[in-house]
Amino acid sequence: SGLRRSPRQPCVFNPECNYGQIVMNLLERSPDKVIQIDVDTGRSMTSGEMRLRAIRAAQNLKALGLGKSDMVAMACANSENLVPMVLGLLIDGIPFNPLAPSYGLDDMAHMMAITQPKVVFCDASNYELTMKAVELAIKIKPLVYVFESQLEHVNKAEDLLKETGREQMFAPPYLGDSRRQLAVVMCSSGTTGFPKGVCLTHAQLIATAGGMFASFKFNYYLNFSSLYWVSGLYTMIMSLLYGTTRLVTRSPFDADLCFDLLEKYPVDYIFTPPSYANMLLVHPRLKNVNYSNIKLWAFGGSFLPPKIRDSIAALLPNGRTLNGYGNSEVGAFAMDILEQKPLSVGTLMTNIKAKIVDDDGEVLGNGEQGELLVKFSEDFSGYYNNTKASAESVDTEGWFRTGDIAYFDEEGFLFLVDRKKDLLKFRNYQIAPADLESLICKIDGVKEVEIDKKKKKK
Repeated sequence: SGLRRSPRQPCVFNPECNYGQIVMNLLERSPDKVIQIDVDTGRSMTSGEMRLRAIRAAQNLKALGLGKSDMVAMACANSENLVPMVLGLLIDGIPFNPLAPSYGLDDMAHMMAITQPKVVFCDASNYELTMKAVELAIKIKPLVYVFESQLEHVNKAEDLLKETGREQMFAPPYLGDSRRQLAVVMCSSGTTGFPKGVCLTHAQLIATAGGMFASFKFNYYLNFSSLYWVSGLYTMIMSLLYGTTRLVTRSPFDADLCFDLLEKYPVDYIFTPPSYANMLLVHPRLKNVNYSNIKLWAFGGSFLPPKIRDSIAALLPNGRTLNGYGNSEVGAFAMDILEQKPLSVGTLMTNIKAKIVDDDGEVLGNGEQGELLVKFSEDFSGYYNNTKASAESVDTEGWFRTGDIAYFDEEGFLFLVDRKKDLLKFRNYQIAPADLESLICKIDGVKEVEIDKKKKKK
């Protein structure tokens, strides 16, 4: 029929529960386990301390009058107290919208105009820009809290982690149906203009994270992504579910810092976009670092040139590389975690259905290129305050339109060709920029290449 179905596998966690309920239970079971290390300061946080700070955050946030119908914006880099605050929000059922800490004024104001948050968190480094965005976009003046600020006239985020005197009496509340309970509003990639707000429920977070690496045991996660990126969000989500120590830094990716952390900590899982990996490969310290602890080096976010993957794989005496594919709306839905093929993003993950369709919606067979549509065990929840885009994103049967041109081979491996809206036309032939980019990448001396589609001037 052309439809692809991966094996069904029940989540190891119960999607009927709320995320905060599950995590608080897990943290209580191993209170002395180090769950987070702030590599900038060297301070460690145990599961017990994480749980205590999250309880205080939940209680203090509730005292502000926030509830399930409200929204919180977070324009923050990774830092020591960010996760306890996020966990407090999830426990209370207060949805939050992670914004890129490096956002410019237009993008930040655009997302704030969509979500109209009642509380805004930011860092000292982007406080002034955040306040400008607040003035431009939010109709009712929100409370603004700043992490790690020395300024006297601002609300300190750390004040929401102060003792309440009621910590011992706390039990995470049941928020209701997890499939209807909004947890996070992620920013879409914005490849066709300003980003949209992608709604993710508690059930989606649990089912997605519960399906990734459930059979693997990692001890230390290293991922430079902030919570704005879906890779950063799910690294945090999985760290708390699986009890894996997560390394956090306020710094953006830097090759020297990455090498320093690999030398100092026994990192066994690392995630980098291909561009970061390429920066490491051309660095003079590359051959002087011991990579024997790494079990899995994961890639995602953009096309992975084979020569970058092969070069990283050659560094790992006890590990392997992983190429993954997904989006903010559905999560990860293809990986080559078991078997690899050159240029493929792997096979479908568990609980995923997929089909390739032509412009008329007809299902195509093996080797035929068309738009990839997918379905997860948890339905796509739509775009925040955007019913038109939500309706256009799915077909009549509820399949999510990825906007990616792709095909499956006869063994079920998925190959991405390009974005549907980026296809070029030459002499009536459709040409994918990614095909040209992969050819140019093979030329000696070429590090990175991007082909951009521009309209011809009349």
